[in-house]
Amino acid sequence: MKRHAVGLSIFLLAALSGACNRDTVTGVPPIAAQNAGPKKLQDAIAFFTRQFSTVDGGLAVMRVDGSGRRPLPGGELGFEPSISPDGRRIAFSRNTDIGVTSIYVMNVDGTGTVEVARGLVFNPGPVWSPNGCQIAYRAGHDQQVPPWIAIVNADGTGDRQVTPQPDPNDFPYYESPTWSPDGSRLAFTKDGFLHVINVDGTGLTALPNEDLALNPSWSPDGQRIAYTSGDPFGGIRLRNPDGSNLAEVTVATEGTFDFWPRWAPDSRRLVIAHVAGDQIQTVTINADGTNPVNLTPAGVLDFMPDWSRRSEDEDFGGSGKCGR
Repeated sequence: MKRHAVGLSIFLLAALSGACNRDTVTGVPPIAAQNAGPKKLQDAIAFFTRQFSTVDGGLAVMRVDGSGRRPLPGGELGFEPSISPDGRRIAFSRNTDIGVTSIYVMNVDGTGTVEVARGLVFNPGPVWSPNGCQIAYRAGHDQQVPPWIAIVNADGTGDRQVTPQPDPNDFPYYESPTWSPDGSRLAFTKDGFLHVINVDGTGLTALPNEDLALNPSWSPDGQRIAYTSGDPFGGIRLRNPDGSNLAEVTVATEGTFDFWPRWAPDSRRLVIAHVAGDQIQTVTINADGTNPVNLTPAGVLDFMPDWSRRSEDEDFGGSGKCGR
């Protein structure tokens, strides 16, 4: 599993390395939007792509059928997009130096960019809380220090560690947090195994996934967690939040693998990254593994997709007020 996990990390680093190949990238500030887009994303998928910037790449959005692909204003050099529950903001990562990353939040029209966490390890994987007030991510400021799972307010205040402080002789590797739909728990991986924890840091529980895991994503209906299998590597699988009821969505074949599953708002379909040779495609697929649809044009590299939440809800259920 560690070999596969490291291999995937190197693969992602190589795919994103163009965003770090210029001296001017170091200490890059938020990039101002040149052409403001819509104020809200509905029935949309955000993703990293090299379609519009073949050297650096950046964020883009499209309709869920793959049409209307366009760069996201202010998303230059960005990756790991996460659309807020009301569709009005997007959290994302951006490299500020080789292997050093900050997390930003901005409006989806490219305005109002705020840096909420800085100096992080390469893939912090920011994800929104269901009420749109907080962001969970993988923290860590030095490759020699074990990363941990943290939560920060969407305005950059109130940063706190959620996972426990490790024993001095332990080196746990935490990554890829995902929220339960009621906002009370986080799921993530620790040394390749699925775990859940209460957001107050109590109740850390390992799930029985002998197949190991990467990139978990909790379904909006709360019933299942999707993830990339580590053994055998590269298929998309599902489990109940207690680790039971294993189901396969995809199975890796020679020269291909799948990763980065994210749920549609109705919990019936997933969007994933599909790797076939040197091609990386954004694919939607039913949760039972049927009806895969490739959304990526030939010759284009894009991945790390995220499906807009509550795309059919005009009245977002959050309070709109976030306490400190």
